[in-house]
Amino acid sequence: MNLIGEHVDYVGGLVLPAAVDRYVDVAVGPADEWVLEGGAGGLKYVQALAEELGAGPLHVAVDSDVPQGAGLSSSAALLVATAATLAPELGGVEAARLCQTAEQRAAGVQVGIMDQFASALGRSGCAILLDCASLEHRYIPLPADLVLAVIDSGVSRELAATPYNERRAEAEAAVGGRGGDASERRLRHVLSEIKRVGLFVAALQAGDRPALGRLLTESHASLRDDFEVSTPELDALVSRADAAPGCLGARLMGAGFGGSVLALLEAQHVAAFEAAVGAPVLSCRPVDGAYQGSPPIGRSA
Repeated sequence: MNLIGEHVDYVGGLVLPAAVDRYVDVAVGPADEWVLEGGAGGLKYVQALAEELGAGPLHVAVDSDVPQGAGLSSSAALLVATAATLAPELGGVEAARLCQTAEQRAAGVQVGIMDQFASALGRSGCAILLDCASLEHRYIPLPADLVLAVIDSGVSRELAATPYNERRAEAEAAVGGRGGDASERRLRHVLSEIKRVGLFVAALQAGDRPALGRLLTESHASLRDDFEVSTPELDALVSRADAAPGCLGARLMGAGFGGSVLALLEAQHVAAFEAAVGAPVLSCRPVDGAYQGSPPIGRSA
């Protein structure tokens, strides 16, 4: 899950993701031909990663409680869990790079490295301040009494069937100064979102909770108006979440075009928030990623 810094990872921006307590368990064994049990739609990802590692064919069994198509990076979690099972000796950064390459090949979507990096190198109780250009990173503690709430919009999507690649190309063109009809708005989102990441970290460190909420609200407005990846369903859900008890702020999460909304909640208000929103809410906390050593090998948040 990314707290803030959306659609800036693939242009080398700052992001603030966290691995959260939803898991993919993977078991593998040799086989004469590829077999995947569980993990609907995941075979192409597992095969692409195995090819990167020079492995296969394999019999792969997957058990997962990560919702698919909800903006929680289920494909990245599957890939990193598989990498940790097949190649636990890899460093977390190397594993994230391999999984990014495999996802780009398997999905036909030019994803950035943020999701794979968080799944591999998340740390319990923290978010990761990640520079996606250099991969320099440091851990930012999150208050224990704040809940990362994920609210499903009910609009599922496959990124390959959305304008994701188009938005990435527009953002890269804008950052590179190549212009285009959408250039000014795309660049405005990228620059303002990267700035918001730094301000969000400063607000966390200062304990300024109103600022955290304001920055999430500003992020959603920018994603809606300047980057144009929101939907009416997401906008309505963000509005309901913002008005609910205990919510500091909310925004669409992940690539957009459907999926889920992220809300930052004070823990004592979770029940009242769920009742007010009137949609399924997944309460999450930050945990270790697959290459941090706490989860069993083959488990990735």
